[in-house]
Amino acid sequence: MYFIKKATILLIGKTGNGKSALGNFLLNNECFKESPSCKSETHVTTMETNYYDNIRVIDTPGINDSEGRDQEHYENIIRFIKDTNINSILMVLNYNETKFSSDLQEILKIYCNIFNFDFFQHFGLVFSKAYVSKTQLEKSKPIKRYEYQTKFKEIIEDFYNQKLYYDIPCFFIDSDLEDPEDIFLEERKNIISWAKKFSTLDTNNLSIKKDLKIKLEEIDYKTDYDVDIDGNYKIQKWDYYKRTIKTDIHGRKIYGDWNWYDSSRNRYKYRSSCMIF
Repeated sequence: MYFIKKATILLIGKTGNGKSALGNFLLNNECFKESPSCKSETHVTTMETNYYDNIRVIDTPGINDSEGRDQEHYENIIRFIKDTNINSILMVLNYNETKFSSDLQEILKIYCNIFNFDFFQHFGLVFSKAYVSKTQLEKSKPIKRYEYQTKFKEIIEDFYNQKLYYDIPCFFIDSDLEDPEDIFLEERKNIISWAKKFSTLDTNNLSIKKDLKIKLEEIDYKTDYDVDIDGNYKIQKWDYYKRTIKTDIHGRKIYGDWNWYDSSRNRYKYRSSCMIF
């Protein structure tokens, strides 16, 4: 018996990065409502099908929602995919963002809490809104691949304390249904072929975690400057401090204590050339 290979692709990511537009581009139809602004138009997890290509695409509400509904959204996502046979996951990134931001770290760690390690064998990145010249795009691809693959692997390996022995695939798309360029139509084929090579993921053991604490930690620094008098000399001294700032799923900041650091720099106590008479 001949089985037609199918794919069910879960789209995840930050609000405003173009998940709905990418979903429509993959389906070759305007199925999902797109937002012209950074405000999310997707409030519930929904699925649409392209029977010709034998693919289903699941569009999800964005994490880091401006209206503070992250907990509700990720619970909704888990309930939906527990009842759906998914076999691939794409995190949608904005091609035009120039750095790997702290909120992207937070989003990835949210999904590390939701998924198990095996899910990341079925995981890829899509850089959306890549409306640049073909020359510029080809130059930027290896740079973005290296930066994001490296940082994503570091976070995933640190979270699970396991080693990823494969690269995370990266795709580049400008989701223009009206006048798509050939390079993006080819990339659409690449995404569908990639998704169809996987078997179905086991979602039965996913659980909804209440009051999830994110393992995101930022480092905040400050410098204190002081002047002391030693005889006829003015002595300048700098003290260096740092603290951790943790962020939970509700966006609440948890500030650690300021701690002195870097003893080699802290001993920078020297006599200035300005003498006090």
